[in-house]
Amino acid sequence: MRNLCIVLGDQLNHDSLLWQQFDPKLDCVWMAEVADESEKIRSSKTRTTFFLSAMRHFNESLKSQGYRVDYLTLSEATEHDVHSLSGAL
Repeated sequence: MRNLCIVLGDQLNHDSLLWQQFDPKLDCVWMAEVADESEKIRSSKTRTTFFLSAMRHFNESLKSQGYRVDYLTLSEATEHDVHSLSGAL
């Protein structure tokens, strides 16, 4: 792997400059649903549901385009006690 590209929930943009330099054969995307994003910041259940849905759809979109994505769902992230990228690695 050449680059591990971190995509956060507020960076779901197919037009980002990241993708201009991204090589699906050499690079990997890392995304995680983190409970703190909805617990530390005031958020309604509707907003949280929309936010997580957008992340999951973006993940599937990247995979359908041939990108390698390491994606942790909320339950996986909670199970592994992921609070940071270093915790996930």
